[in-house]
Amino acid sequence: MGYSYQLAKTMSNKLYITLIRNNQGEGKDLSELRRHTFSNTVDYRTLKKFVLKVFTPCKCREVHTRHKQALKESTSDDATLAETEELFDDWDGEANVTKRLCSGHERAIPIDNLVMDLDVKEEGISTLFCYLELHPHETWKLENLTNVYSTCNIQCYGGPALLQEIAKKCPPVAVAIAKAKKDGINFAGKTDIDFPVVEISDCMGWDSGPVKRELKMLMWNMSGANGPRRTGVMVEFANLAFHYRAPGDLTEDEIDDVIMSLHTRIQKQEKAELTNLKYLFDTLHSVSHKNFWMCADDLDEKKNDKLKIILEDYFQDQTDFKAAVLDATEPELSSYELNQVSSDIKQFIHMYSQEHKLNGRAIARVFHGVASPCFPATTWGRVRRFWRSNINIDFNLLIKLATKLLIQLR
Repeated sequence: MGYSYQLAKTMSNKLYITLIRNNQGEGKDLSELRRHTFSNTVDYRTLKKFVLKVFTPCKCREVHTRHKQALKESTSDDATLAETEELFDDWDGEANVTKRLCSGHERAIPIDNLVMDLDVKEEGISTLFCYLELHPHETWKLENLTNVYSTCNIQCYGGPALLQEIAKKCPPVAVAIAKAKKDGINFAGKTDIDFPVVEISDCMGWDSGPVKRELKMLMWNMSGANGPRRTGVMVEFANLAFHYRAPGDLTEDEIDDVIMSLHTRIQKQEKAELTNLKYLFDTLHSVSHKNFWMCADDLDEKKNDKLKIILEDYFQDQTDFKAAVLDATEPELSSYELNQVSSDIKQFIHMYSQEHKLNGRAIARVFHGVASPCFPATTWGRVRRFWRSNINIDFNLLIKLATKLLIQLR
């Protein structure tokens, strides 16, 4: 399939683009291009899991309530008590949308863990963080920070006594040990500890940067007359993480609003990409030749002028483009195709539901040959029975069918 379009003379007299038809039939290359759009989309269920992980609940509201109660109990003067109640009432309730009790907490989520948990690529999750930062909501703000290592590992080659010694002079280590003991970890005879350094820093009300520098200084003794000496302590940081600052006192309604806004934006982006792709394909198809040699020697002035008109319309009035969008219809399957796809989905569920966490999008991705962190192409590309087996079926329709059958087969 060949296309010709005459560009400005400064660039070239002629531009020839050759697209070879897929052996399975005309139009299959459109399905191949759609795969790139579907690989970047995220469903509502995954977005909800993502938002709940990002906006981890904090205790600011609980601390505020306790502080308010303590002030009331300690104030005996009626005038002072009235002023105190008026001050706290300004912050209480959901009616006041201009103020928030929580000013924001420093958070870090390990990238590898989040990627595998959501089954979304790192760049896709980064895009979601950018959407949250650019969200127009005024009552809360998420601030993206530079990625950091979120886990600290301390090893004491001087034995358990050395670990206890550094805990006495380094508050972050003491807090980490205390929290670990609450979780049931016994430090008798232990010479090492792993802890989330960003979480510990936020718990203490400190920034993680100074805390990390202080932890690194545990490896050196700077008081010696002969210069710095090793102390027998090894401090290492690991697990690269998404780093951001966000409030933790969002209400359930606010959480739902965040999820819905992300879902709406992603759906809008997906629809725009698919519409533009389909319009581009139909446009080039309308001015194409059956074989490349038909436009290799001479310029087809009629098709060339037609393509110019289409491009001018797209970049100016978009009359034809808007009409094409309105004429777009949802794909329909014949009863035979529907039964065949349903049979493939049932077989896939019976074979892999015990080994993998399946959902409608994961199954649709495999059937379209779209790789994801939990379903990489290097592994699933060998499963030729299912990989790319239904690439001609609409992706969103596959999601609906797979989700419906997953619910039925539980």
